[in-house]
Amino acid sequence: MKFASSILLSGVLACVAAASACAADKPLPPITQAAQEAFWTGDFAELERQNAYYSQPGRIEPDATSQLDLFRGGLNTVFSNDVGNVEAYLQEVDRLTLQWATEHPKSAFAHVLHARALYAHGWSYRGGSYAKDVPPAAWQDFHAYLRRAAEYLHAHADVALTDSYAHHVLIQIGRGLAWKPEQLIAIADDGLKRNPEDTELIFAVAFSLLPKWHGDARILDSYVNHAVQQTRARFGTSMYARLYSMAAGDQYGFDLFEDSLADWPRMKASFEDLLARFPDSPHRLNRYAYMACVAKDRQTLAVLLERIGDAIHTADWGTNPERGLEGCRRLAAGK
Repeated sequence: MKFASSILLSGVLACVAAASACAADKPLPPITQAAQEAFWTGDFAELERQNAYYSQPGRIEPDATSQLDLFRGGLNTVFSNDVGNVEAYLQEVDRLTLQWATEHPKSAFAHVLHARALYAHGWSYRGGSYAKDVPPAAWQDFHAYLRRAAEYLHAHADVALTDSYAHHVLIQIGRGLAWKPEQLIAIADDGLKRNPEDTELIFAVAFSLLPKWHGDARILDSYVNHAVQQTRARFGTSMYARLYSMAAGDQYGFDLFEDSLADWPRMKASFEDLLARFPDSPHRLNRYAYMACVAKDRQTLAVLLERIGDAIHTADWGTNPERGLEGCRRLAAGK
């Protein structure tokens, strides 16, 4: 069954008509685009089908990216759509997702999607600015919507928590409400029992443990080690490199090995494990080279740059990637 919304259809379908014109600089992956289009048009039955399909074991891209994460990325484009009247738009998304959940009470995905809508509504008040720039009234609305989302999932826990997406949303809610690290870790561990390959739960917790979210280097390192053991059977030691690479991108930058407990020899071995398991990944190879640059391992960096050749993925070279790549090339050349 499809539901239509004048706000959704008038405000966002232009993106779909232009084959993802919203991401003109870089086309969306097909999985992401398909999820986006189904959500825009209110085809919730198709979204349910996609969610079930990508939640199956083995749905992993050649570069180790989770297809479930790509699917959820399509949902996120709808929740974060930039429209003129954001409040009216988000109210409509809230209404549509609640309608679907009400008409499909045994659908875990339907309930989680409504909670995710409430979470997005809350973040519209918080915004992406520094905490010091958020007005007190906006903080109140932000927290109120996040609590509503948590309470909704709690009220429908017997159904919603059968889908690990619920755990992912709960971790996001908990980050915003400053839940304790052990609570977030417990949520992720429970979600992984439902779907052992939902690695985005792990990344969501690790992100929440960065210092900018009131974590610290010690607790982050402890969790990274926990995650490596948790995923070893499926991913070997590769989660160590992936998580600390994320930490560099989202917090530490070139100070990763000075300000965190990341260990370069261990990270290097982890990248080698990752590339052995997923050899057809220029993205991972570029990121490995960038991290060698961060570690100031000139010899490894030079070898990796030679392997990469012209297959440069600029986005993998830090927050100022063109200059970052330029500086890393100079390091590799001994300049």
